[in-house]
Amino acid sequence: MADRHQIVDSVTGHLRAALPELGDLEVDEDKDLRDYPGFDSLMILEALVWLETEFGVVIPDEELSLDRFCTVGKIADYAVEHL
Repeated sequence: MADRHQIVDSVTGHLRAALPELGDLEVDEDKDLRDYPGFDSLMILEALVWLETEFGVVIPDEELSLDRFCTVGKIADYAVEHL
C-alpha cells in the first residue's frame, strides 16, 4: 500500500506528464491546480480517472466536487482515506 508521500509524488508525476505546459514550474501540493497553465475541468476529470485506476480508489458521483480535488494534497488525502 502506498503512503501519502508516494501518492503525492505519483500525482505530481502524472500531472507533469499530462501537462507539458508546467515546464519547470514547481508543483506545490497546496496550490490550487486551476492556477497552473493548461489545467482545466477536463484535466481534473482525467486526473480522477487516473487516480481510480492507479490506486483502486472509487470516487462516488456524489463526492465529485472540484473543491474536494483542487490540490495535489487534497487528491492524496482522499486516496489515503479511501485505500
